[in-house]
Amino acid sequence: MTVTYRKAGIKDIDIVTDLLCLLYQMPREELLLENERHINDANMIFYIAFDEDNAVGVAHGSLRREYVNGANDGVKGYLEGIYVLPEYRLKGIGAKLVRFVEDWSRRYGCNEFASDCLVDNIDSYNFHISIGFRESERNIFFLKAIEPYEYIIYKIDSDLRERIQPIIIDTWGSRYLAVNGRLWDSGVMPGYAAVAGDTVLGYLIYEFHNGVCEIMALESLAQNIGVASALIEQVKLTAKSNGVRKLIVQTSNDNSRAFRFYQRRGFRIREIRINALDTARKLKPSIPPNGEDEIPLRDEIEFEIDV
Repeated sequence: MTVTYRKAGIKDIDIVTDLLCLLYQMPREELLLENERHINDANMIFYIAFDEDNAVGVAHGSLRREYVNGANDGVKGYLEGIYVLPEYRLKGIGAKLVRFVEDWSRRYGCNEFASDCLVDNIDSYNFHISIGFRESERNIFFLKAIEPYEYIIYKIDSDLRERIQPIIIDTWGSRYLAVNGRLWDSGVMPGYAAVAGDTVLGYLIYEFHNGVCEIMALESLAQNIGVASALIEQVKLTAKSNGVRKLIVQTSNDNSRAFRFYQRRGFRIREIRINALDTARKLKPSIPPNGEDEIPLRDEIEFEIDV
């Protein structure tokens, strides 16, 4: 058996998720979304162990700047999770994965490396002690349940629009959206909102033009409860009932999360408009030069789906 190790990238997201599902015993889709955020976070790291082409173990590390039980002030390396397939345990694979994470944190100036386990997880406790950890503190953690949001999708009327417009202006910089080479007034376009009681959890505004229905703006203010997906399904029904068979949406070149979100829901790339944001800035100078992760904002990618 020859085991190799390497740092995980976004192309390894399925491997990482499959292994960590075995550790955390949680729904795969939920863990996949969480891992996608983490694997693109400069303060997070994943390492994978392979036996030939078979992934047999994974370690997840982070840099923590907040308080860590028993540690000093300053940034600390943290072992967020580790899992090795049962048949590959007691072969030094877990210890090697931890060393990779520890060395990574050392490169960021960390002089302490922390971890945790449940008080009744004797195997994990013994593993930590065997690779050089010492017990620092024991705490009792408390938990109470909070009721999940139960929301309803409403058509945006005048009352809802008054509540949504400040959110749109805060997100997009003004009520006007620069899309497809022109300015669109979000204050008059039709749309839908997800509402729980008095709380707006998300909105979608759209427009019919040139034989298609276009999503002009979509924002979810609550994560991982299906708000954006529910809004898309509603506008698909609206388009279909109006005899329109194509739903389109566009995003900027920096928004890799949107790329994955739309493609997972059946959208495909329709068009790539090179340097389209240069034109958009002439209409709306407030569009910043850089977007997520300081990526220069230059191009528009348009997605489509049949309804």
